[in-house]
Amino acid sequence: MARIRKTNGEARRVLGPSCTGRLVPDSRRIDVWMRWEFEKLNAGVVTRPKSLRHLMETPRLETREGDAVDLGRRILEQLAAACTTLEQDRLRLPITIHFSADVPDSAFVLDELAADVLHRIEGWGEAYRYRDGKMWLPQSLAVDLMLRYGGVLQKLMT
Repeated sequence: MARIRKTNGEARRVLGPSCTGRLVPDSRRIDVWMRWEFEKLNAGVVTRPKSLRHLMETPRLETREGDAVDLGRRILEQLAAACTTLEQDRLRLPITIHFSADVPDSAFVLDELAADVLHRIEGWGEAYRYRDGKMWLPQSLAVDLMLRYGGVLQKLMT
């Protein structure tokens, strides 16, 4: 009797032949497969951020895949108004918000300057302070920020 194979190609090469008799595949193959899945989740990530000052002149970024991301002038001006001249040179956009499977109800920002600028714009007061190298946010707030700020913020699944 012929066996029907539902996949041929990338997934099959990663997971290996199904007739090995082992119930659990080699852990290295699982790691490769998981890395492949995370790459798909993180498609569209900008890997070469630019300074706010540069983006005020040319409001366009490029994703890892080469796609253009046009930024809204109004949002850039709002960020620039909350920054000093030195901070406009130091603030790199897009600001990356990290979402982790280990903490399903929260997200975090690693960049201290970006966290401070978001604090000023949003007027959070003492809430969501930058501590121990991260600014933690409820996941719902992180998603809301991403929707309101467009390409100025990006998500990264970790």
